[in-house]
Amino acid sequence: MIKFWKELSYERKWFIAFLVIHLLVWSCIGLIRTVLPTDSLEGIYWGSLQDFGTPKHPPLAGWLTYLTYIIFKTDFSIYVLSQAFIILGFVYIYKLARCFLDERKSILSVILLEGCWCYTYVTGYYGFNPDVILLGILPMMSYYFYKCMHNGEWCDWILLGVITGLCFLNKYQTALVLIPMAIWAFMFKREVYKSPKFYASVLIAFLIFLPHILWLIKYDFFPFMYFDGELSSSSWLVHITAPLMFVVMQIAAIIGSVVLYFFFFFVRKNHVKLREIDNKQDLWFFLLLGFGPLLIHLLMGFCEGGTMRPRWGFEFWYMLGIMLFYFIPCKIEKKDFNFFLYMALFAMTVTFIALGTLLAVEKNYRSRYPVPQVYSDVKSIWEEKTHTPLKYMGGYIEWTLPMVIYDRENLVCLLDTFGYPSPWIDEEDFQKSGAFFIDRTLGELETHLKKAYPEFPEGFDFEPVEYKFTLTNAFNQPREYTVYYYIVPPKK
Repeated sequence: MIKFWKELSYERKWFIAFLVIHLLVWSCIGLIRTVLPTDSLEGIYWGSLQDFGTPKHPPLAGWLTYLTYIIFKTDFSIYVLSQAFIILGFVYIYKLARCFLDERKSILSVILLEGCWCYTYVTGYYGFNPDVILLGILPMMSYYFYKCMHNGEWCDWILLGVITGLCFLNKYQTALVLIPMAIWAFMFKREVYKSPKFYASVLIAFLIFLPHILWLIKYDFFPFMYFDGELSSSSWLVHITAPLMFVVMQIAAIIGSVVLYFFFFFVRKNHVKLREIDNKQDLWFFLLLGFGPLLIHLLMGFCEGGTMRPRWGFEFWYMLGIMLFYFIPCKIEKKDFNFFLYMALFAMTVTFIALGTLLAVEKNYRSRYPVPQVYSDVKSIWEEKTHTPLKYMGGYIEWTLPMVIYDRENLVCLLDTFGYPSPWIDEEDFQKSGAFFIDRTLGELETHLKKAYPEFPEGFDFEPVEYKFTLTNAFNQPREYTVYYYIVPPKK
Protein backbone atom coordinates (compact mmCIF):
# COMPACT_ATOMS: atom_id res chain seq x y z
CA MET A 1 0.00 0.00 0.00
CA ILE A 2 2.83 2.42 0.87
CA LYS A 3 4.61 1.53 -2.38
CA PHE A 4 1.39 2.12 -4.35
CA TRP A 5 0.95 5.55 -2.75
CA LYS A 6 4.58 6.55 -3.44
CA GLU A 7 4.24 5.61 -7.09
CA LEU A 8 1.23 7.87 -7.59
CA SER A 9 1.68 11.29 -9.20
CA TYR A 10 1.21 14.45 -7.15
CA GLU A 11 -2.13 15.10 -8.88
CA ARG A 12 -3.40 11.54 -8.32
CA LYS A 13 -2.60 11.75 -4.61
CA TRP A 14 -4.58 14.95 -4.28
CA PHE A 15 -7.43 13.48 -6.31
CA ILE A 16 -7.73 10.55 -3.92
CA ALA A 17 -7.43 12.90 -0.94
CA PHE A 18 -10.16 15.11 -2.40
CA LEU A 19 -12.50 12.13 -2.81
CA VAL A 20 -11.93 11.05 0.81
CA ILE A 21 -12.41 14.59 2.15
CA HIS A 22 -15.63 15.03 0.15
CA LEU A 23 -16.97 11.69 1.37
CA LEU A 24 -16.29 12.48 5.04
CA VAL A 25 -17.45 16.10 5.00
CA TRP A 26 -20.77 15.56 3.22
CA SER A 27 -21.55 12.33 5.08
CA CYS A 28 -21.08 14.02 8.45
CA ILE A 29 -23.27 17.03 7.64
CA GLY A 30 -26.38 14.89 8.11
CA LEU A 31 -25.51 14.18 11.75
CA ILE A 32 -26.75 17.67 12.61
CA ARG A 33 -30.28 16.46 11.85
CA THR A 34 -32.45 14.47 14.26
CA VAL A 35 -34.41 12.73 11.51
CA LEU A 36 -33.52 11.46 8.03
CA PRO A 37 -34.66 13.48 5.00
CA THR A 38 -38.09 12.51 3.67
CA ASP A 39 -36.64 11.07 0.45
CA SER A 40 -34.46 8.70 2.48
CA LEU A 41 -37.35 7.71 4.74
CA GLU A 42 -39.48 7.00 1.66
CA GLY A 43 -36.67 4.86 0.28
CA ILE A 44 -36.42 2.80 3.45
CA TYR A 45 -40.17 2.25 3.51
CA TRP A 46 -40.44 1.41 -0.19
CA GLY A 47 -37.54 -1.01 0.14
CA SER A 48 -39.22 -2.71 3.10
CA LEU A 49 -42.20 -3.52 0.85
CA GLN A 50 -39.87 -5.75 -1.23
CA ASP A 51 -41.72 -5.11 -4.47
CA PHE A 52 -40.70 -4.23 -8.03
CA GLY A 53 -42.19 -0.75 -7.96
CA THR A 54 -43.21 2.23 -5.83
CA PRO A 55 -45.87 4.93 -6.14
CA LYS A 56 -43.32 7.26 -7.81
CA HIS A 57 -40.29 5.41 -9.15
CA PRO A 58 -38.85 2.02 -10.04
CA PRO A 59 -37.53 0.13 -7.00
CA LEU A 60 -33.71 0.41 -7.06
CA ALA A 61 -33.35 3.41 -4.75
CA GLY A 62 -35.71 1.84 -2.22
CA TRP A 63 -33.90 -1.48 -2.27
CA LEU A 64 -30.50 0.14 -1.70
CA THR A 65 -31.73 2.47 1.04
CA TYR A 66 -33.55 -0.29 2.93
CA LEU A 67 -30.71 -2.79 2.59
CA THR A 68 -28.19 -0.25 3.89
CA TYR A 69 -30.45 0.75 6.79
CA ILE A 70 -31.24 -2.78 8.00
CA ILE A 71 -27.56 -3.79 7.80
CA PHE A 72 -26.06 -0.81 9.64
CA LYS A 73 -29.18 0.42 11.52
CA THR A 74 -27.97 4.03 11.65
CA ASP A 75 -28.95 7.25 9.88
CA PHE A 76 -25.28 7.89 9.21
CA SER A 77 -25.10 4.87 6.89
CA ILE A 78 -27.65 6.51 4.58
CA TYR A 79 -25.56 9.68 4.31
CA VAL A 80 -22.48 7.58 3.54
CA LEU A 81 -24.46 5.68 0.89
CA SER A 82 -25.42 8.96 -0.73
CA GLN A 83 -21.84 10.21 -0.88
CA ALA A 84 -20.56 6.82 -2.05
CA PHE A 85 -22.63 7.30 -5.22
CA ILE A 86 -21.25 10.81 -5.60
CA ILE A 87 -17.69 9.44 -5.35
CA LEU A 88 -18.57 6.73 -7.88
CA GLY A 89 -19.77 9.46 -10.23
CA PHE A 90 -16.60 11.48 -9.65
CA VAL A 91 -14.41 8.51 -10.57
CA TYR A 92 -16.24 7.96 -13.85
CA ILE A 93 -16.33 11.66 -14.65
CA TYR A 94 -12.54 11.51 -14.42
CA LYS A 95 -12.43 8.41 -16.63
CA LEU A 96 -14.69 10.09 -19.19
CA ALA A 97 -12.62 13.26 -19.05
CA ARG A 98 -9.47 11.26 -19.88
CA CYS A 99 -11.05 10.53 -23.28
CA PHE A 100 -10.76 14.25 -24.09
CA LEU A 101 -8.32 15.93 -21.66
CA ASP A 102 -4.93 15.39 -20.07
CA GLU A 103 -4.43 14.08 -16.53
CA ARG A 104 -4.45 17.39 -14.68
CA LYS A 105 -7.47 18.80 -16.45
CA SER A 106 -9.35 15.52 -16.05
CA ILE A 107 -8.82 15.60 -12.28
CA LEU A 108 -9.72 19.29 -12.11
CA SER A 109 -12.89 18.69 -14.13
CA VAL A 110 -14.05 16.67 -11.10
CA ILE A 111 -12.68 18.92 -8.37
CA LEU A 112 -14.34 21.91 -10.05
CA LEU A 113 -17.76 20.31 -9.40
CA GLU A 114 -17.36 21.10 -5.70
CA GLY A 115 -18.74 24.51 -6.64
CA CYS A 116 -21.86 22.88 -8.11
CA TRP A 117 -24.41 22.64 -5.31
CA CYS A 118 -26.08 19.46 -6.59
CA TYR A 119 -22.95 17.59 -5.48
CA THR A 120 -22.79 19.23 -2.06
CA TYR A 121 -25.69 21.21 -0.66
CA VAL A 122 -28.48 19.19 -2.29
CA THR A 123 -27.13 15.76 -1.35
CA GLY A 124 -26.40 17.02 2.15
CA TYR A 125 -29.94 18.31 2.60
CA TYR A 126 -32.03 15.76 0.72
CA GLY A 127 -30.03 12.66 1.59
CA PHE A 128 -30.27 9.58 -0.62
CA ASN A 129 -32.81 9.34 -3.43
CA PRO A 130 -33.07 8.30 -7.12
CA ASP A 131 -31.50 11.62 -8.21
CA VAL A 132 -28.35 10.86 -6.20
CA ILE A 133 -28.12 7.44 -7.81
CA LEU A 134 -28.23 9.13 -11.22
CA LEU A 135 -25.33 11.37 -10.16
CA GLY A 136 -23.32 8.17 -9.78
CA ILE A 137 -24.68 6.06 -12.65
CA LEU A 138 -24.99 8.56 -15.51
CA PRO A 139 -21.22 9.22 -15.74
CA MET A 140 -20.70 5.44 -15.84
CA MET A 141 -23.25 5.05 -18.62
CA SER A 142 -21.75 7.90 -20.65
CA TYR A 143 -18.23 6.53 -20.24
CA TYR A 144 -19.12 3.02 -21.42
CA PHE A 145 -21.25 4.46 -24.21
CA TYR A 146 -18.20 6.40 -25.43
CA LYS A 147 -16.02 3.27 -25.22
CA CYS A 148 -18.61 1.19 -27.07
CA MET A 149 -18.84 3.78 -29.83
CA HIS A 150 -15.05 3.67 -30.22
CA ASN A 151 -14.39 -0.03 -30.85
CA GLY A 152 -15.71 -1.26 -27.52
CA GLU A 153 -15.12 -4.88 -26.56
CA TRP A 154 -17.85 -7.32 -25.57
CA CYS A 155 -17.26 -6.58 -21.87
CA ASP A 156 -17.87 -2.84 -22.50
CA TRP A 157 -21.17 -3.54 -24.24
CA ILE A 158 -22.25 -5.93 -21.49
CA LEU A 159 -21.41 -3.35 -18.82
CA LEU A 160 -23.31 -0.69 -20.77
CA GLY A 161 -26.36 -2.95 -20.86
CA VAL A 162 -26.17 -3.70 -17.13
CA ILE A 163 -25.69 -0.04 -16.18
CA THR A 164 -28.51 1.10 -18.49
CA GLY A 165 -30.85 -1.52 -17.05
CA LEU A 166 -30.02 -0.47 -13.48
CA CYS A 167 -30.40 3.18 -14.44
CA PHE A 168 -33.91 2.48 -15.78
CA LEU A 169 -34.64 0.43 -12.66
CA ASN A 170 -33.85 3.59 -10.70
CA LYS A 171 -35.68 6.35 -12.60
CA TYR A 172 -37.62 6.76 -15.84
CA GLN A 173 -35.57 9.89 -16.63
CA THR A 174 -32.92 7.57 -18.02
CA ALA A 175 -34.81 7.83 -21.32
CA LEU A 176 -33.81 11.51 -21.53
CA VAL A 177 -30.16 10.40 -21.76
CA LEU A 178 -30.72 7.48 -24.13
CA ILE A 179 -32.41 9.69 -26.73
CA PRO A 180 -29.32 11.93 -27.22
CA MET A 181 -27.11 8.83 -27.20
CA ALA A 182 -29.22 7.24 -29.94
CA ILE A 183 -29.09 10.46 -32.00
CA TRP A 184 -25.28 10.68 -31.67
CA ALA A 185 -24.87 7.05 -32.70
CA PHE A 186 -27.15 7.60 -35.71
CA MET A 187 -25.12 10.65 -36.73
CA PHE A 188 -21.63 9.15 -36.44
CA LYS A 189 -21.71 5.41 -35.74
CA ARG A 190 -24.64 3.92 -37.65
CA GLU A 191 -22.80 0.65 -38.05
CA VAL A 192 -23.39 -0.17 -34.35
CA TYR A 193 -27.09 -0.72 -35.13
CA LYS A 194 -25.98 -3.74 -37.17
CA SER A 195 -23.69 -5.11 -34.45
CA PRO A 196 -24.69 -8.14 -32.33
CA LYS A 197 -22.96 -6.42 -29.39
CA PHE A 198 -25.49 -3.59 -29.57
CA TYR A 199 -28.48 -5.94 -29.47
CA ALA A 200 -26.94 -8.00 -26.69
CA SER A 201 -26.54 -4.82 -24.65
CA VAL A 202 -30.15 -3.79 -25.33
CA LEU A 203 -31.37 -7.26 -24.36
CA ILE A 204 -29.45 -7.19 -21.06
CA ALA A 205 -30.88 -3.77 -20.18
CA PHE A 206 -34.39 -4.95 -21.09
CA LEU A 207 -34.14 -8.13 -18.99
CA ILE A 208 -33.01 -6.12 -15.94
CA PHE A 209 -35.92 -3.72 -16.35
CA LEU A 210 -38.47 -6.41 -17.30
CA PRO A 211 -39.67 -7.25 -13.74
CA HIS A 212 -40.64 -3.61 -13.26
CA ILE A 213 -42.41 -3.55 -16.63
CA LEU A 214 -44.48 -6.58 -15.58
CA TRP A 215 -45.20 -4.87 -12.26
CA LEU A 216 -46.39 -1.73 -14.10
CA ILE A 217 -48.69 -3.78 -16.32
CA LYS A 218 -50.11 -5.58 -13.30
CA TYR A 219 -50.99 -2.28 -11.58
CA ASP A 220 -52.10 -0.31 -14.66
CA PHE A 221 -49.00 1.94 -14.70
CA PHE A 222 -50.25 3.88 -11.70
CA PRO A 223 -46.84 5.52 -10.89
CA PHE A 224 -47.26 7.52 -14.11
CA MET A 225 -50.18 9.26 -12.41
CA TYR A 226 -47.59 10.94 -10.19
CA PHE A 227 -45.80 12.46 -13.17
CA ASP A 228 -49.06 13.39 -14.84
CA GLY A 229 -50.04 15.30 -11.70
CA GLU A 230 -46.61 16.94 -11.40
CA LEU A 231 -46.39 18.07 -15.03
CA SER A 232 -50.00 18.95 -15.85
CA SER A 233 -51.41 22.40 -15.14
CA SER A 234 -54.70 24.21 -15.66
CA SER A 235 -53.00 27.58 -16.22
CA TRP A 236 -51.34 28.42 -19.54
CA LEU A 237 -48.99 30.79 -17.71
CA VAL A 238 -47.34 27.89 -15.89
CA HIS A 239 -46.24 26.48 -19.25
CA ILE A 240 -43.94 29.50 -19.48
CA THR A 241 -43.07 30.35 -15.87
CA ALA A 242 -42.21 26.78 -14.79
CA PRO A 243 -39.60 26.16 -17.53
CA LEU A 244 -38.12 29.63 -17.02
CA MET A 245 -37.79 29.04 -13.29
CA PHE A 246 -36.27 25.65 -14.06
CA VAL A 247 -33.61 27.36 -16.20
CA VAL A 248 -32.91 29.92 -13.47
CA MET A 249 -32.42 27.18 -10.87
CA GLN A 250 -30.12 25.20 -13.18
CA ILE A 251 -27.94 28.28 -13.60
CA ALA A 252 -27.97 28.79 -9.83
CA ALA A 253 -26.88 25.18 -9.33
CA ILE A 254 -23.81 25.41 -11.55
CA ILE A 255 -22.82 29.06 -11.10
CA GLY A 256 -20.32 28.25 -8.35
CA SER A 257 -18.27 26.00 -10.64
CA VAL A 258 -18.47 28.46 -13.53
CA VAL A 259 -17.33 31.34 -11.30
CA LEU A 260 -14.42 29.27 -9.98
CA TYR A 261 -13.32 28.50 -13.53
CA PHE A 262 -13.38 32.08 -14.79
CA PHE A 263 -11.92 33.39 -11.54
CA PHE A 264 -8.80 31.43 -12.51
CA PHE A 265 -8.60 33.36 -15.80
CA PHE A 266 -9.05 36.64 -13.92
CA VAL A 267 -6.35 35.93 -11.34
CA ARG A 268 -3.87 34.53 -13.87
CA LYS A 269 -4.73 37.34 -16.31
CA ASN A 270 -5.31 34.86 -19.09
CA HIS A 271 -7.42 35.63 -22.12
CA VAL A 272 -10.66 33.69 -22.52
CA LYS A 273 -10.64 32.03 -25.93
CA LEU A 274 -12.92 29.33 -27.33
CA ARG A 275 -11.37 26.19 -28.77
CA GLU A 276 -11.38 25.79 -32.52
CA ILE A 277 -13.08 22.41 -32.84
CA ASP A 278 -12.33 20.22 -35.84
CA ASN A 279 -13.69 16.99 -34.35
CA LYS A 280 -17.47 17.11 -34.89
CA GLN A 281 -17.94 13.81 -33.08
CA ASP A 282 -16.61 15.28 -29.83
CA LEU A 283 -18.52 18.52 -30.32
CA TRP A 284 -21.85 16.76 -30.76
CA PHE A 285 -21.07 14.32 -27.97
CA PHE A 286 -20.92 17.25 -25.54
CA LEU A 287 -23.86 19.12 -27.07
CA LEU A 288 -26.17 16.12 -27.15
CA LEU A 289 -25.23 14.42 -23.87
CA GLY A 290 -24.38 17.62 -22.00
CA PHE A 291 -27.44 19.66 -22.93
CA GLY A 292 -29.83 17.26 -24.70
CA PRO A 293 -31.54 15.83 -21.57
CA LEU A 294 -32.10 19.32 -20.16
CA LEU A 295 -33.55 20.59 -23.45
CA ILE A 296 -35.92 17.59 -23.66
CA HIS A 297 -36.98 18.27 -20.08
CA LEU A 298 -37.63 21.92 -20.94
CA LEU A 299 -39.66 20.93 -23.99
CA MET A 300 -41.78 18.64 -21.82
CA GLY A 301 -42.30 21.53 -19.39
CA PHE A 302 -43.41 23.92 -22.12
CA CYS A 303 -45.82 21.33 -23.51
CA GLU A 304 -47.19 19.91 -20.25
CA GLY A 305 -46.78 22.77 -17.76
CA GLY A 306 -46.98 21.98 -14.06
CA THR A 307 -44.20 21.44 -11.55
CA MET A 308 -40.62 21.22 -12.78
CA ARG A 309 -38.50 20.44 -9.76
CA PRO A 310 -34.99 21.93 -10.17
CA ARG A 311 -33.25 18.79 -8.92
CA TRP A 312 -34.74 16.86 -11.84
CA GLY A 313 -32.11 18.58 -13.95
CA PHE A 314 -29.16 18.60 -11.57
CA GLU A 315 -27.99 15.07 -12.44
CA PHE A 316 -27.33 16.09 -16.06
CA TRP A 317 -24.49 18.50 -15.20
CA TYR A 318 -21.86 15.81 -14.63
CA MET A 319 -19.92 16.90 -17.74
CA LEU A 320 -19.82 20.58 -16.73
CA GLY A 321 -16.14 20.55 -15.71
CA ILE A 322 -15.12 18.55 -18.77
CA MET A 323 -16.94 20.94 -21.10
CA LEU A 324 -15.40 24.02 -19.47
CA PHE A 325 -11.86 22.72 -19.91
CA TYR A 326 -12.63 21.43 -23.42
CA PHE A 327 -14.44 24.42 -24.92
CA ILE A 328 -12.50 27.15 -23.05
CA PRO A 329 -9.01 25.68 -22.82
CA CYS A 330 -6.23 26.94 -20.63
CA LYS A 331 -2.73 25.85 -19.75
CA ILE A 332 -2.50 24.14 -16.36
CA GLU A 333 0.82 24.05 -14.56
CA LYS A 334 1.38 22.55 -11.11
CA LYS A 335 0.77 25.93 -9.42
CA ASP A 336 -2.49 26.27 -11.41
CA PHE A 337 -3.56 22.81 -10.27
CA ASN A 338 -2.97 23.88 -6.66
CA PHE A 339 -4.91 27.08 -7.24
CA PHE A 340 -7.98 25.15 -8.48
CA LEU A 341 -7.64 22.72 -5.58
CA TYR A 342 -7.56 25.49 -2.98
CA MET A 343 -10.57 27.19 -4.59
CA ALA A 344 -12.54 23.94 -4.50
CA LEU A 345 -11.67 23.29 -0.84
CA PHE A 346 -12.65 26.87 -0.03
CA ALA A 347 -15.99 26.36 -1.80
CA MET A 348 -16.49 23.12 0.14
CA THR A 349 -15.81 24.89 3.43
CA VAL A 350 -18.16 27.79 2.70
CA THR A 351 -20.98 25.48 1.55
CA PHE A 352 -20.48 23.18 4.53
CA ILE A 353 -20.69 26.10 6.98
CA ALA A 354 -23.78 27.49 5.21
CA LEU A 355 -25.66 24.18 5.22
CA GLY A 356 -24.47 23.22 8.70
CA THR A 357 -25.65 26.57 10.06
CA LEU A 358 -29.02 26.20 8.34
CA LEU A 359 -29.56 22.69 9.72
CA ALA A 360 -28.48 23.80 13.19
CA VAL A 361 -30.61 26.95 13.48
CA GLU A 362 -33.72 25.94 11.55
CA LYS A 363 -36.74 24.85 13.53
CA ASN A 364 -38.25 22.70 10.83
CA TYR A 365 -39.97 19.34 11.25
CA ARG A 366 -38.13 18.06 8.14
CA SER A 367 -34.83 18.02 10.03
CA ARG A 368 -35.73 18.42 13.73
CA TYR A 369 -38.86 16.26 14.09
CA PRO A 370 -39.17 14.93 17.69
CA VAL A 371 -40.27 11.44 16.62
CA PRO A 372 -40.22 9.70 20.05
CA GLN A 373 -42.40 12.39 21.64
CA VAL A 374 -44.96 12.53 18.83
CA TYR A 375 -45.16 8.76 18.41
CA SER A 376 -45.58 8.23 22.15
CA ASP A 377 -48.47 10.71 22.17
CA VAL A 378 -50.06 9.19 19.05
CA LYS A 379 -49.79 5.66 20.42
CA SER A 380 -51.29 6.68 23.77
CA ILE A 381 -54.18 8.50 22.09
CA TRP A 382 -54.93 5.53 19.83
CA GLU A 383 -54.79 2.90 22.57
CA GLU A 384 -56.92 5.01 24.90
CA LYS A 385 -59.62 5.41 22.22
CA THR A 386 -59.57 1.92 20.68
CA HIS A 387 -57.88 -0.44 23.17
CA THR A 388 -56.11 -2.12 20.23
CA PRO A 389 -52.54 -1.94 18.84
CA LEU A 390 -51.91 0.78 16.27
CA LYS A 391 -51.14 -0.66 12.82
CA TYR A 392 -52.06 1.82 10.04
CA MET A 393 -51.10 5.49 9.77
CA GLY A 394 -52.27 7.90 7.10
CA GLY A 395 -52.09 11.58 6.24
CA TYR A 396 -49.08 13.76 5.51
CA ILE A 397 -46.15 11.38 4.98
CA GLU A 398 -43.66 13.83 6.46
CA TRP A 399 -45.50 13.39 9.77
CA THR A 400 -46.22 9.67 9.44
CA LEU A 401 -43.12 8.17 7.77
CA PRO A 402 -40.67 9.10 10.55
CA MET A 403 -42.88 7.35 13.08
CA VAL A 404 -43.29 4.30 10.82
CA ILE A 405 -39.52 4.02 10.22
CA TYR A 406 -38.20 4.82 13.68
CA ASP A 407 -40.72 3.04 15.90
CA ARG A 408 -39.68 -0.43 14.62
CA GLU A 409 -43.13 -1.88 15.50
CA ASN A 410 -44.18 -2.80 11.95
CA LEU A 411 -46.50 0.13 11.39
CA VAL A 412 -47.98 0.41 7.90
CA CYS A 413 -47.94 3.79 6.15
CA LEU A 414 -50.78 4.68 3.78
CA LEU A 415 -48.93 5.88 0.68
CA ASP A 416 -50.65 8.02 -1.94
CA THR A 417 -51.31 5.71 -4.90
CA PHE A 418 -53.20 8.36 -6.89
CA GLY A 419 -56.57 6.68 -6.80
CA TYR A 420 -55.34 3.13 -7.41
CA PRO A 421 -55.66 0.41 -4.76
CA SER A 422 -52.44 0.00 -2.81
CA PRO A 423 -50.64 -3.23 -3.76
CA TRP A 424 -49.07 -3.45 -0.29
CA ILE A 425 -52.15 -3.27 1.92
CA ASP A 426 -54.51 -6.07 2.82
CA GLU A 427 -57.78 -4.19 2.37
CA GLU A 428 -59.76 -6.50 4.65
CA ASP A 429 -57.20 -6.18 7.45
CA PHE A 430 -57.04 -2.42 6.91
CA GLN A 431 -60.80 -2.08 7.35
CA LYS A 432 -60.75 -4.25 10.47
CA SER A 433 -57.76 -2.52 12.06
CA GLY A 434 -58.74 1.12 11.55
CA ALA A 435 -56.20 3.90 11.07
CA PHE A 436 -54.74 7.02 12.66
CA PHE A 437 -54.64 10.05 10.33
CA ILE A 438 -52.51 13.12 10.99
CA ASP A 439 -52.01 16.16 8.77
CA ARG A 440 -51.08 19.84 8.64
CA THR A 441 -54.51 21.27 7.82
CA LEU A 442 -58.12 20.20 8.15
CA GLY A 443 -58.61 20.21 4.38
CA GLU A 444 -55.61 17.98 3.68
CA LEU A 445 -56.59 15.66 6.52
CA GLU A 446 -60.06 15.18 5.05
CA THR A 447 -58.63 14.65 1.55
CA HIS A 448 -56.28 11.90 2.72
CA LEU A 449 -59.06 10.32 4.73
CA LYS A 450 -61.43 10.16 1.75
CA LYS A 451 -58.73 8.69 -0.47
CA ALA A 452 -58.21 5.88 2.03
CA TYR A 453 -61.93 5.47 2.75
CA PRO A 454 -63.81 6.37 -0.45
CA GLU A 455 -66.97 4.80 1.00
CA PHE A 456 -67.32 7.72 3.44
CA PRO A 457 -70.31 9.77 2.22
CA GLU A 458 -70.25 13.53 1.70
CA GLY A 459 -70.87 15.41 4.92
CA PHE A 460 -69.93 12.48 7.17
CA ASP A 461 -69.26 13.22 10.80
CA PHE A 462 -65.72 14.60 10.45
CA GLU A 463 -64.49 15.90 13.79
CA PRO A 464 -60.68 16.06 13.82
CA VAL A 465 -58.76 16.85 16.99
CA GLU A 466 -56.08 19.51 17.30
CA TYR A 467 -52.68 18.34 18.46
CA LYS A 468 -49.64 20.46 19.34
CA PHE A 469 -46.01 19.48 19.71
CA THR A 470 -42.79 21.40 20.21
CA LEU A 471 -39.43 20.88 18.56
CA THR A 472 -36.11 22.60 19.20
CA ASN A 473 -33.14 23.42 17.02
CA ALA A 474 -29.51 22.63 17.86
CA PHE A 475 -29.41 25.70 20.12
CA ASN A 476 -32.46 24.49 22.07
CA GLN A 477 -34.71 27.23 20.66
CA PRO A 478 -38.31 25.95 20.58
CA ARG A 479 -41.02 26.09 17.94
CA GLU A 480 -44.58 24.87 18.35
CA TYR A 481 -46.47 23.09 15.58
CA THR A 482 -50.22 22.63 15.41
CA VAL A 483 -51.52 19.65 13.45
CA TYR A 484 -54.77 17.70 13.34
CA TYR A 485 -55.61 14.04 13.71
CA TYR A 486 -58.62 11.83 13.12
CA ILE A 487 -59.15 8.26 14.29
CA VAL A 488 -60.96 5.69 12.17
CA PRO A 489 -61.71 3.00 14.79
CA PRO A 490 -61.37 -0.71 14.03
CA LYS A 491 -64.50 -2.39 12.73
CA LYS A 492 -65.94 -4.80 15.22
